[in-house]
Amino acid sequence: MAILWQIAKILELSDHQIAAVESPGGHPWHPPDASRVVVYSSTFTTNAFQIYIAEDAGLAYTHTKLKPNFCRKDPPMASITSANRIPCYLVLFALLVVPFSAYPQTTLTGAMWFASTSNGSTSVAQAYADGASNTVGGDQWYDLWLALDPDASSPVNGPSDSEAGIDIALQPDHTYKYYIFGTGPCCTLSYSGLNLFFDGRSTTPGISVFGPLSGSSFLPDKSPTLTLGGEPVQGSGTPFHISKGVMVVLTEYNWNSSGTPPGDVCQAFAFEPAPGDIPSAFGSFTLLTAEAAALGLSQVNGAPGSKITYSGGGFTPSETVNIYLGQIAAPALYTVVADDKGAFDFTAVEPPYHYGLTALFAVGQTSGHIGAASFSVIPAIFMKPAVAEPVETVNVEGVGFGAGEQVYIYWSDPRAFVGSTKADSHGGFTGGEALPITIPANVSPGPNEVFAIGQTTGAIGIGTIRVN
Repeated sequence: MAILWQIAKILELSDHQIAAVESPGGHPWHPPDASRVVVYSSTFTTNAFQIYIAEDAGLAYTHTKLKPNFCRKDPPMASITSANRIPCYLVLFALLVVPFSAYPQTTLTGAMWFASTSNGSTSVAQAYADGASNTVGGDQWYDLWLALDPDASSPVNGPSDSEAGIDIALQPDHTYKYYIFGTGPCCTLSYSGLNLFFDGRSTTPGISVFGPLSGSSFLPDKSPTLTLGGEPVQGSGTPFHISKGVMVVLTEYNWNSSGTPPGDVCQAFAFEPAPGDIPSAFGSFTLLTAEAAALGLSQVNGAPGSKITYSGGGFTPSETVNIYLGQIAAPALYTVVADDKGAFDFTAVEPPYHYGLTALFAVGQTSGHIGAASFSVIPAIFMKPAVAEPVETVNVEGVGFGAGEQVYIYWSDPRAFVGSTKADSHGGFTGGEALPITIPANVSPGPNEVFAIGQTTGAIGIGTIRVN
């Protein structure tokens, strides 16, 4: 049985906001806002908890020890006087003697950044050659440093190598943004990836993504990647993680070459400026947390235009639920109303989208609950008309290829290259973008296959036409 202090209500907070709470064991927890603070401790001492109050967005700190009637505010470098007292009615406490597991939360316990190929893959050899950094002290990999601000003035881990580890409690209904830094100079490859690890599971990534250097877009990563300790493992293939009733969604990731700002803020094994004024590499990631709902799909892959049945549960009865494709920040794909049990079920056509892994999210607009599911977009091609004569011109339409990639079209038998085109930003070439081709003169009557190969992704789509 654990002792749990919960600040149940903040009645008045003046110009201050709670920035951290420290238990008797000396382990601080930094809440993202002042609306709810939960402190866990295995021991109990009356008035032993210290509430740290941040002034000016966390740049200067004071602290307050809670007392039954009045709290004492200690300004930095100032003696305590009666004028420093502030009323203690600004916080109401509730003592809850319950198991800590009754409160949904998961813990971010590791992060591994790595240089990657254009499909998100890396290896131990590539990491040594092109770069990898983790939140583990005492190993051969450079350290990845986290801070709460872009200039690294509010560090989360460090400053020493032995303090590189992280242990960040994530509660539902919050947004957590972290700025990340690595030793310069960087980078030699045009893509980078990020693996996040939860609840001490250092050998299995909970979230794996990759994206272009200095870009804001990212994709799920199921390619060969690295554990927190730098050993080979498969990526999770998801930008979300579900644990202990908490849904964690990565909503933003970017990584940039060494530059100013931030300038020189870290070294390979120390979170402090390096000798010689060497600019650090830098980036950020953002996590959105919510109570987990359920989202199921009738199939795990399909080409745009396929019919998919969506099934959800765990939402508030009769609330509106928005369905998002790729990222929650994108415009809603569909909107549905949950039934009186907080569930829904509907069928819709898969929209145009580029090749590869993606995610679908269901977000309750009243409860904030989030359900998520993975989905793989695969290519398909269509011949128009579907019946034609030899040497006749027909159009080839394609969907589900890589965004903007070149696509080569081949007649299957006899094997012949018949044309090429470029897919649009959704991986398609349809309507006015369809590719006209001429049916070879020597094809056999009956059904004939035509196939298309994406020159960047290697994605293959196959279509059929009947030749008279």
